[in-house]
Amino acid sequence: MAKATGSTPSPSVTHDVPTAPGRVTSHDASPAFAAMPSLAGGTPPAATSPTGAAPALGTQRGPATTPRTPAHTTASPAVSLYPFGAEGGDTECIQRTVDFNSPLFKPEIGFPFGKALRDSLYFTDNGQIIFPPTDNVVPSNPNPPARGFSGREALPTVAVFWEDADFSRGVGTTWYQEYPTLGSTRDPLVRDVEAKIEKYLKTPYTARWTLKVTWEKAPAYPSQQDDTSTYQAVLSTDGNQSFALLLYQDGGMRWDYAGLAAGNVLIGFSSGDGYAQNNELTQKPPAVKYRPDQHRSSGTDVRGLWLYRLDSRGRVNYRLRCLAWLQAQPAPATWSTELPPCPCSRPQAELDPRYRRSRGAERGAEVLRTVSPSRAGAGVRCVYRGTSFLEGWQERAWNKELEAFEWCCRRVGKPRFCTRFAEKRPRTGCEGYVPPTPASAFGDPHITTLDGLTYTFNGLGDFVLLQVSDAQSSFVLQGRTARTGTAQATNFVAFAAQYVSSTTTTVEWTLGSQGDIQVLLNYQTIQFSYSQGEQEVHYSPGVLLVNAASVTATFDGTVSISISASAGLLSAVCSLPDRYRNSTKGLLGVWDNNPADDFQMPNGTIIPVNSSEEEIFSYGMTCKGDLDISLGKTGPLATPEKNFTPIFLSRLRQENESQYQRAASQCRGSKECVYDTLSTGDVTLGLATQSLVEDFQEKKTAGQPGQDGHRTDSGLQGEPLQEDRDVTPTACPPPPLAPAENGTLTWEPRGTAPLSVTLQAVGSQHLAALLQLSFTLCSCRTSHECDYNDTATVNGSSLQVTAWGTCRCDDGYSGPFCQHPPDPCAQGCFPGVGCDLLTGCDPCPPGLTGDGRHCEGPGCGTACGSQSCPEGFCSNGGRCHLHPSSCTPTCVCPPAFTDHRCLVAGGDFRPPANLPRRSVCLRVRALQNATAGEVNATVSAILGSLEVKAFQSNTNITRISGSVIRFLNEELVGAIVSAFNGRRGQRDVGTHLLIEHLHLDNVTDVVKRECPRHCGVPTAHPLPPGVPWGLWGGGEGSVVIPIQGIRLWGTWGCCPKTHGHPELWATQPNPCHLSPVTVAELRHYFSCALYGYEGYQLDYVGTSGFLCISPCKKGYCQHGGRCQHLPEGPTCSCTPFSIFSPAGARCEQLAVSLAAFLGILLGALALLCLLLAAACLALRLRRRHRDPWG
Repeated sequence: MAKATGSTPSPSVTHDVPTAPGRVTSHDASPAFAAMPSLAGGTPPAATSPTGAAPALGTQRGPATTPRTPAHTTASPAVSLYPFGAEGGDTECIQRTVDFNSPLFKPEIGFPFGKALRDSLYFTDNGQIIFPPTDNVVPSNPNPPARGFSGREALPTVAVFWEDADFSRGVGTTWYQEYPTLGSTRDPLVRDVEAKIEKYLKTPYTARWTLKVTWEKAPAYPSQQDDTSTYQAVLSTDGNQSFALLLYQDGGMRWDYAGLAAGNVLIGFSSGDGYAQNNELTQKPPAVKYRPDQHRSSGTDVRGLWLYRLDSRGRVNYRLRCLAWLQAQPAPATWSTELPPCPCSRPQAELDPRYRRSRGAERGAEVLRTVSPSRAGAGVRCVYRGTSFLEGWQERAWNKELEAFEWCCRRVGKPRFCTRFAEKRPRTGCEGYVPPTPASAFGDPHITTLDGLTYTFNGLGDFVLLQVSDAQSSFVLQGRTARTGTAQATNFVAFAAQYVSSTTTTVEWTLGSQGDIQVLLNYQTIQFSYSQGEQEVHYSPGVLLVNAASVTATFDGTVSISISASAGLLSAVCSLPDRYRNSTKGLLGVWDNNPADDFQMPNGTIIPVNSSEEEIFSYGMTCKGDLDISLGKTGPLATPEKNFTPIFLSRLRQENESQYQRAASQCRGSKECVYDTLSTGDVTLGLATQSLVEDFQEKKTAGQPGQDGHRTDSGLQGEPLQEDRDVTPTACPPPPLAPAENGTLTWEPRGTAPLSVTLQAVGSQHLAALLQLSFTLCSCRTSHECDYNDTATVNGSSLQVTAWGTCRCDDGYSGPFCQHPPDPCAQGCFPGVGCDLLTGCDPCPPGLTGDGRHCEGPGCGTACGSQSCPEGFCSNGGRCHLHPSSCTPTCVCPPAFTDHRCLVAGGDFRPPANLPRRSVCLRVRALQNATAGEVNATVSAILGSLEVKAFQSNTNITRISGSVIRFLNEELVGAIVSAFNGRRGQRDVGTHLLIEHLHLDNVTDVVKRECPRHCGVPTAHPLPPGVPWGLWGGGEGSVVIPIQGIRLWGTWGCCPKTHGHPELWATQPNPCHLSPVTVAELRHYFSCALYGYEGYQLDYVGTSGFLCISPCKKGYCQHGGRCQHLPEGPTCSCTPFSIFSPAGARCEQLAVSLAAFLGILLGALALLCLLLAAACLALRLRRRHRDPWG
């Protein structure tokens, strides 16, 4: 049993993180405790803060008051409230009702409270700040728990000055102001809050969100002109730590506590998950606890100030990290203009040298990034699943933004954060993607131009393969050839490339003596700095070098040169961006999609593409030149030869036709292979050349786009599928998908287990595009209550669900899914007053008046004097009370009634269940001098071992040492309390056994149990007549308790022995069969005739069980008729509209009203008369025209 203890006092400003659930502390105010231990298991470094500035900020509002002098008043200075009111920028929040709440506050970074990160909070007129589990559960309970917080409250609450207040008579108001401080701007109030926390709690702190709430001249219930209280709360968090500062105006706390009905004011907090603290004044006499302005907390040097740390567990706040990152990012337009789209397939991306594999792939996906940043330092991240493109993102900081993506789109779990991430980092597709156009030089050089023309050139020396420039950059590629052994042929042994933009970058590749490739960057030998898989990577500003099967240099993420070594010779593949089209020169041709002009000499002369080998050789020799970039820096040619002429393929064929045919057979017709084989006499070299050429052509074909370079997802956009496109849905795990012939995909959700559904569209070019579908499920009671703007992704899958508790409930419903009908007990009742689920709070205790929720005594100064409610004013169980200010009678009606006298029904209500009663046989023995805590622990252990569980909200029975038992219903509570309170020893005198009973839930999950009979009694049936409820037997505390079981599990049964026998029923294994109970079977146990109103219909709603719903809610009255549910049933009042007058019991008959009929008739006659008059006038004018003299 949880109890507040004050045996070990410590300062209230010190809040150690609780080590066990259910810990509650209550501290005595004592100036002896000035030393403060650490807040979380360590001693944080003391922060420098002004010693005098912390309490100085703020001014007192309102007239000066003379402070009263209750007990324990000290001579310490008083804290000043922070400035409040309209002049301070505050917003006023006031409703002239007995109870009201503020709007919801939703700090984007969340608010750590206890172990959880809370989404929203609000304050009430009664001095509370509440953190609701959902946005539609916003009660305002005016009555604090008499014994303070236990740490297990249903609503996490900060009690600033929790007591029943009443602003209904025009006295007092409340103010609030938010201070979001994610940026560097700091309001003076926020700086002072930080200083106070650092000074008094010894915790370095920088606020990210702060809320100030002021209750100005709050009157006690019932409202009085005088004796008001003014106090303030400041809640502040940095996203990881959170604090509450409670400030009370010096002399402003003036409630007349002697005239209050309860006098249970509460100051402190409870997180609801085991972390709570009651203010040290809570257990003091009213003269002390109602005057917190006259006392100081230990560890502070001012009166009227209490500080609490509200979080109890360290955490990483990914919302805060994401928001801080978002705030620091500029608009994408400032850096994303030059970024390319993604390749449309993974093979395209892998063949495109501008992209390379990168870390950060999701499970089953591959990530490729641009290899070099743009001039703005940005890049693109492309994600593929299988061979198909899934999604792409633009990145401002090239290769450095996975962490921010993880924070915003993975860790937070709220899609709106990922949406904001996408605003800063826009998604990109593959629309407009054009793969780079490659050119190559293989073997005894066989060259393929940028336009695809292939020829052989065996010149000896240094040659310009490519020279190109535009307004922003220029590029030159040179190659050096040498004799291939003793053959009359040559091959490449070195390449050099120079790229000039804002800087000049030169890369050289040379064939080493061991057949390897030696690389120089800006004339310096490089060492690859790190490995990535099977690749070695070296990055320098302006160029990325990757050493894998080939050594590739990519300049500014646009121009790519890939050099490979095979069979003692070098080969090159060059890729250019589209901006260089129509401006190239050199052996790789003129790039203009026209191979006919590729043999263009420097003087502009063009030879035909069908020229002889000798003419082509002469053309190639014109590409030798003395350029600024010289391969001579890698060393001179070994033995320069002048007038070198290679042997041509035509001559080789003439010399030996049979050898030519043999080589052609071995090379499968490849001319490049035939030439290299015949010219060198080496078949291996010829086949190596053939392999290189085939590989180049295969990759070139695979890299080409489908259709005209654009990905067409018409099959993914709800349009009819193209004939050449196949769309296939895939899912993991496979849900019941039903693709129709017309392209419609149907899925029937049967739960919220995560699933991923992806559509794959495959075109005629065998390019595939993926679209990961997104399903949003809403579990609200009705569809119009769903808020699809606030959803949560389930484990990164295709499934999204509307955020828990975001349903916009109607008609007083509440709960995460609006499944709970209006509950008159949700707002709490006056201490000691019971509550009926149908009629609400019971009457006030004797000697007090009110509605059971608000009670007042005869000395409270009520304006109603001796007045009382008229007899019979409220019908159908409604409770009457007088409004405290106007003294008019007011009814609190059961949920079914919608008018102010409880006469007209129409609201939904939960029917009482009349289910068969089960029984639990419990054998317990009272030990000598047993305490309530020992009894609780024992009974909890016994009940926890039973395989019988009642009520859906109690499917798990847990043992919590030192806490109350939450089990079963009032019968069990009463039986156990009676058994042990009467037998407890004197050691525990004055302490009562506390067992908290459950709310009687409606049936939502029921099973029926069929068991064999033992001792002639069916174990799942009610007790036989004559066996009494409650205590029976011989003094051992045996208990037989009736339980209205809603859920019955397990295989244990009890058979009663003879009546009055002192032993417990025998408990024995019993093989029972459990089977589901259908809704149709359960209908017999529920009745909607509770109030005698005919016509209510029993409906079963999956989220809330059985409900009685009026036909008025289901469109009983037609054609706009007004429906009222009276005792005899629903009644319709038909209202005319337009020209119709509805009639019938349900306004189902439509007739034209008499007034409308007469109006139409008169209108028709008037129109007819008008037409006749016009005809007569026309006839008269015509006659006058014929006879002008007549």
